[in-house]
Amino acid sequence: MASPETYDIHELKVDPEPVLSKCTERVACETCGKSVKYFCYYCYRAVGELEGKVPQIRLPFKLDVVKHAKELDGKSTAIHAKVVAPEDVEIITYSDACLDGVDVERTALLYPGPDAQDVGAMDISRVERVVVIDGTWSQAKAMVRDSAQLQRMQKVTIRPRRTRFWRYQNMDEQYLATIEAIYFLYRDSAGSGYDGEYDALMYFFKYFYTYIQGEYAARPERRFHSRHQANYIDYSAAQGGAERAA
Repeated sequence: MASPETYDIHELKVDPEPVLSKCTERVACETCGKSVKYFCYYCYRAVGELEGKVPQIRLPFKLDVVKHAKELDGKSTAIHAKVVAPEDVEIITYSDACLDGVDVERTALLYPGPDAQDVGAMDISRVERVVVIDGTWSQAKAMVRDSAQLQRMQKVTIRPRRTRFWRYQNMDEQYLATIEAIYFLYRDSAGSGYDGEYDALMYFFKYFYTYIQGEYAARPERRFHSRHQANYIDYSAAQGGAERAA
């Protein structure tokens, strides 16, 4: 198996900080009334002063996020994709019939395995949509095992990368956050000519990552999760940034 690449999140051609840093309070979603910050986890829309300011993009093929029923909405990074690409992303709660009617011959499943094909090496024009599973690794395995539709889909995979996710996961560092996997699915499918067309999928993820890095680097006495990947907080980069701002 190839060693996972370390990707530079700061190279993404998207700059959420000037917009999202101004969002300091929770507000009521105009659709459902729930108190949320940045976007509504239930209506999949930006809220408050962020309405109309979050980038909106189109994707080359549809995306169905099949979410385990026990996956908490407020912790799901897959929602970022729905907020940024609402016309091409659907979020579906898993059930025995949730994929009824899907053309499995024209649908691929992003899922690792010996029979999975690298999305960057396949003719993606044959695919109308890709299914991504949102849940823990054990939940994902159970959904694939129990769903005849998922089992019949062509499995695709992406090149291995090291996650930049801030939440500790009791898994290898190449197990990505769902939005990272979604982003690299589209990035890898574009091939060598990729030029940032889908970087907006990482709009919220980049902001939260940068915010957490800054919060911990500014207070080195605070310890990040001791079981997280080594050197997750880049103290030297934060120091350099502070010196440049001084």
